[in-house]
Amino acid sequence: MTLKKLTLAASAAALALAPVGVQAANADRTSAPVSAEQEMGGGSSTLLAAVAVIVLGAFIFFAVDDDNPASV
Repeated sequence: MTLKKLTLAASAAALALAPVGVQAANADRTSAPVSAEQEMGGGSSTLLAAVAVIVLGAFIFFAVDDDNPASV
């Protein structure tokens, strides 16, 4: 019975101390310096083209006159 309790206590201690060991191992990591900025989202022309496509698609969707009944 004592060996079972000792094993249980050792495993609980290992689980409790594992995050501390991982945190200590990652303490020396630093971020790299940025040498030049990169453009992630594209230019304003890309945004303008996307808005134009959305507006044109909405216009075509709402302008279609398909009010004829299908059972005629």
